Amino acid sequence: MINRRTGKIARLSFDVRTQVNHLLRDGAPYAAIIQFIFTTANVEVNEQNLTNWKDGGHQDWLKEQERLEDMQAKREFAFQIVKENDGSKLHEANLHLAASQIYEVLTDFDPRRLKDLLDKSPENYAHVVNALGKLSKSNIEVQKYKDAVNAALKICADAKKAEGTGGLSADTIERIEKELKLL
Repeated sequence: MINRRTGKIARLSFDVRTQVNHLLRDGAPYAAIIQFIFTTANVEVNEQNLTNWKDGGHQDWLKEQERLEDMQAKREFAFQIVKENDGSKLHEANLHLAASQIYEVLTDFDPRRLKDLLDKSPENYAHVVNALGKLSKSNIEVQKYKDAVNAALKICADAKKAEGTGGLSADTIERIEKELKLL
């Protein structure tokens, strides 16, 4: 359970605390922030209250903002991939996101810490190996899907060339359905 902060600034409303955090982040002078708090919330604080908040609650807020920005960037990346590929590569975008998250974990990888964790909970090793296996399997499935789509497109293109401009014949439609396993 996380202990809640209890200082004067921590007890301010969410909106006022958020504004104080913005002012601190933007480098506003303490005097201006103290005046803002008094004017907005009718609460008297001093420089020590602000220093305590800047070293504690404000740092928590900065970390949370960074985490939210990172999540937003990943979401925008996935949406961009989907947009650029008419939605046909949603699974591929998910795989890219999962791979980037695994990469982030590996960049902070500490073999001694892993060894300690596995000594305490050896079943976690199986979870890591299983996750990597699933990621590999998903990559293979995406490639098979791409190959099937390309094969279907080739069948359609070949059929269109063979049929000329009159549309697809019943035999061609039946062959496409059979190849694509639609029936």
